[in-house]
Amino acid sequence: MSMFLFDEQSGYVSLCEHPRDAGFPITSSQLIELIEQSSYADCELVDANIGKLFTPSSQYQNQSLVVAKAVDAHIEITVDEKNMIAEASLTTARGGKVVSMDDAQAALSAAGVKRGISHSALDTFLGQQFKQPAGAHYSAIVAHGRNPKDGNDARFVRLCSTAQDRVLSPQATSGGKVDMRNLGAIITVKPGAPLMQRIPATAGENGFTVFGDTLPAQAGKDYPLEPFEGTRLDPMNSNLLIADTKGVPVALPRGMRVDDVLCFHHVDISTGHVEFDGSVIISGDVKDGMCVKATGDITVLGFVESATIESKSEVTIMLGAIGRHRENEDHFTCNISATRTISVGYAQFCHIKSEQDLFIERQALHCDLSARRLIRVGKANNPRGKIIGGNILDAMRIETGELGAPSGTKTRVFIAQYWHDLRQKQQQINDFEKLLASKAAALQQARKKANKITNAAQRAHYINKITASEQQIKIKTASTKKKKYLVKQKIARLLATSRLKVNELMHPGVELKIAQESKHFSRIYPPHLVRYFEGKITQSF
Repeated sequence: MSMFLFDEQSGYVSLCEHPRDAGFPITSSQLIELIEQSSYADCELVDANIGKLFTPSSQYQNQSLVVAKAVDAHIEITVDEKNMIAEASLTTARGGKVVSMDDAQAALSAAGVKRGISHSALDTFLGQQFKQPAGAHYSAIVAHGRNPKDGNDARFVRLCSTAQDRVLSPQATSGGKVDMRNLGAIITVKPGAPLMQRIPATAGENGFTVFGDTLPAQAGKDYPLEPFEGTRLDPMNSNLLIADTKGVPVALPRGMRVDDVLCFHHVDISTGHVEFDGSVIISGDVKDGMCVKATGDITVLGFVESATIESKSEVTIMLGAIGRHRENEDHFTCNISATRTISVGYAQFCHIKSEQDLFIERQALHCDLSARRLIRVGKANNPRGKIIGGNILDAMRIETGELGAPSGTKTRVFIAQYWHDLRQKQQQINDFEKLLASKAAALQQARKKANKITNAAQRAHYINKITASEQQIKIKTASTKKKKYLVKQKIARLLATSRLKVNELMHPGVELKIAQESKHFSRIYPPHLVRYFEGKITQSF
């Protein structure tokens, strides 16, 4: 027969009779040992009562016989500051009841946790009660919120190749040899040919907190598909752009156009100068002194020799461009300019200017080069071309294999010169800001004078005019502050992204200027990166 009694309602474990009446146990240590050997070993001991049982007393009959207490498992739920994670902490039972799945869900509900509950994680968490010792404490994440997933902006997928995509490489003949003059077919499209597909913007997916609050997603920006000359929207599909005429496709940011094509074998005195509203393809050379101007792409499969090439789109010169110094002048006889990208095999004594990117496949020798974004000399990924002498008048990024020459040929490189325009614009904004401040001060003085006018109607008339002027000043001030912030951001972004990358060698004689900072290099440097950092030009190897 057990010497202990257990009350299920209170959870107390009591002795059947006082040790003095039973004659056993004799000491508190013996009693504790008996409890640990019983089925109530996990219960929490009531040390105060156990000690009194073995203390001599004439009133021992009135002493409590409770020696231990069964304690139920306890669960607590805490939520992080962002309301995205709910963590459960559990103290295992000491002879009492374990926390059931219903108990855990009730605790989550009491804490306000409604969404993102992982029932598998909660089941695993509760199962640990049977592996942990009595009274142990452990925690686990049982619910996760979900961050909103922003929508994607509208995308435009080209469905046809353009002249820039053409693989301009010599074609193999049937005998296994290579025909250096056969560079593949010229890309054209016919009416009805698909040109570009618009992938509409998506709305995104809302997120939620563990409390069930919705975290709204930001929808992607939607842009329309824009038809240009020679194209139209498909009548059956407003997201599809098709050709409306035969010609050369030209890719634009949110649409395409199809240019009429004017083809020449050579451009020389027999053809005269060429000025064409469309694209021009020249399968041979552009001879000395000739001029080719076009609103579309200009593609030259041979050489440009001391000629002028101007395009409001892109220029591709397969073999190269060669000019010479004009006598007693700093200008060159070969000039190439384009609103978009320029691609050249190699260049010598040329002035080349692009409003976007400039790609030279092999070498630029004593040229003046300018591009709004990137100048790359060499093939993509790891350019190993050469820039020898001349001037790079402006660019944001320059990538080349070698810069300068072993003989110390003077090579001048100017990067991020748009900085000067931005600084000038910044100064103009500052001056305008001061002007607005002075006008605001003048209006305040005018208001003080108006308040002294004795005629009420006249006073109200002047005050109303002053108030209207003050409102205009406030609007202009807010607009000016926004412009000032945007210009500051542009300057910071320009300086952060402008850099010169040399993949092989930089020779002596290079003069570099980034924004307003200048640096001269008088020795050979291995592959490295030059950029503007913390107000000065730095090199990293």
